[in-house]
Amino acid sequence: MRAARETGIHREPEEASERVTSLAFGEEVFVVEARGEWTQVIAPDQPTHLDPAGYPGWVRTDDLAADPLAAARGFLGTPYVWGGLGRDGIDCSGLVHLAFRAFGVRVPRDAADQAAAATPVQDPRPGDLYFFGRPDEAVSHVGFVTDAGLLHASDGVGVVEQPMPEERRATLLGAGRLTS
Repeated sequence: MRAARETGIHREPEEASERVTSLAFGEEVFVVEARGEWTQVIAPDQPTHLDPAGYPGWVRTDDLAADPLAAARGFLGTPYVWGGLGRDGIDCSGLVHLAFRAFGVRVPRDAADQAAAATPVQDPRPGDLYFFGRPDEAVSHVGFVTDAGLLHASDGVGVVEQPMPEERRATLLGAGRLTS
């Protein structure tokens, strides 16, 4: 598992408990136990006298991700910024790039290059990518396939998960899968 966003590790499984350290976006954790809305973890990149295997503690389960799509959901509500690559602002291809990078998968930064690197799929499933643009032009937009439709960073709305908007459906070029 990895951190879907920067988040605190607490001593006990409750918000009021002391925050003992933090996880950075994409930081790997080992799961020890799940208890309701909380997961006990060890952060191996943070060895400590408490546990040489890594910092122990409790994290909200929603702050953990098992795959790039879950990591991308950690950016929901982030404003759209052309060329952005973080919580202060992100663009569509930056969202895809960071979500995969959090899992150690190196993918290109730009939507057209991401489309070129993807294996085309006929029946996309959640976690695959939709590519958009005008015929005979480079891909100009990318988003994750979800059960709801599309998770993407869009000008004017930021990072959202929504049914496929009609204006996007009209420019859908295809779907693809990025692998390690």
